[in-house]
Amino acid sequence: MLSVIVPAHNEAPVLSNTLAFIVAQLTSEDELIVVADTCGDNSAEIASTFTPRVYCEQLGSAALARNLGAEKVNNPILVFVDADTQCADNYFLAIKAAVLRGTDYGCAPLLSDSGHWLGNRVAKGINKFNQRHGTFGGNCFVKKRLFTQLSGFNGALKKGEDTDLGERLGELGACFGWLDDSHIVHNERKFKEHGYFRYYSKLWLESALWQLCPSWYQRFVGIKS
Repeated sequence: MLSVIVPAHNEAPVLSNTLAFIVAQLTSEDELIVVADTCGDNSAEIASTFTPRVYCEQLGSAALARNLGAEKVNNPILVFVDADTQCADNYFLAIKAAVLRGTDYGCAPLLSDSGHWLGNRVAKGINKFNQRHGTFGGNCFVKKRLFTQLSGFNGALKKGEDTDLGERLGELGACFGWLDDSHIVHNERKFKEHGYFRYYSKLWLESALWQLCPSWYQRFVGIKS
């Protein structure tokens, strides 16, 4: 029923943990696909210990890696999982239940992996944004039929391609689902590398620009140079 797609770019330190969480939940009717994109490490080798469906490509963006993975699937429900994400034990069951209720696309609440107050604040802000706008980040699910109808993620965007797809699905009239009985935990390494306050401020400004003037966001933040 589910096709789980994991884009990976030099994710060797975290990939094994992520894939182990995924494989523990999948059934025989599900499949796992990993797209190792422009990797200079052993991400592909790690992925191959969990699934034979590993594709090594030189694409240069998460959007294009996700789109390529979607081209390889056999099942009607696409589930995109970032390579540094831990899924709740019931995550994939919650997706299946939501689809059976008529949900077309959606996501689960994001939790902080550190418990840092700014990490919690960022997670809360992202969750509020996604619920309000009926959209999602990189960890999401969508019916393949609708994904194909919209030509997938916008490969011209270097950032915000996930939110963009969610908004286009909403404009299409698709039914959004919020999996409040599950969650995902995202690695906060970027916060730790750049500093929590600095990275949080950057995210806040980008989010405000997206909401106030999407065309400016795409011009100054999202469009590939």
